[in-house]
Amino acid sequence: MKLRYKKLVIGITVVTLALSFFILTLIPTGGSETNNASDVKLAVSQNEEINKLIADYYVSKKNVDIEAMSALVSDPNQIEREKFTAMAAYVEDYQNIKCYVIPNEEEGAYRVYARYDMKLKNIDTLGPCLTSFYVTTTSDGKYVIYLSALDEVQEEFISSADENSDVLALKEEVANGLQTAIDNDETFKQFYQKLDKELQANASGSAVTG
Repeated sequence: MKLRYKKLVIGITVVTLALSFFILTLIPTGGSETNNASDVKLAVSQNEEINKLIADYYVSKKNVDIEAMSALVSDPNQIEREKFTAMAAYVEDYQNIKCYVIPNEEEGAYRVYARYDMKLKNIDTLGPCLTSFYVTTTSDGKYVIYLSALDEVQEEFISSADENSDVLALKEEVANGLQTAIDNDETFKQFYQKLDKELQANASGSAVTG
């Protein structure tokens, strides 16, 4: 089966001021939905190793600790230092992280949806966020965030999972929360716009966003 490199989108989509900025970014695979991941129940992760993997990722992201992050992903070359540095100038913390999972039974992997709140510097209002990951297992049994080549089966699973009705409902919930934050806090809105522009300035030729 031919491998095709895809840009696994991790973090925040670089767009103009729009709800999708802080919300789940999906991988455009174009695959047919042969996997039934769209029908399964989205579950809160009870896997402490996966939960720790995602928590550690956000700690390294906040601190722009590329060495630490490299140990958490399948291909460190896909990490974009410039974008994480730009975000660190605005983001104080990632709080209330909660992981939801859809298992890919055949691959021993998971589509992970991380729901969290972004704390911008000097602003009390929290920005609701939702980010998607594909988590796989290495030969020595370690979980990693997968940034390598996707085969067609993996693409189809991811596409199917991202169309899951529970995932879409979670995405809508985050969108509504973000809109409320924008509507109710002008300072948050202005800071949000500044961060968006900064990320756009660093977007050209990126391998991984967010």
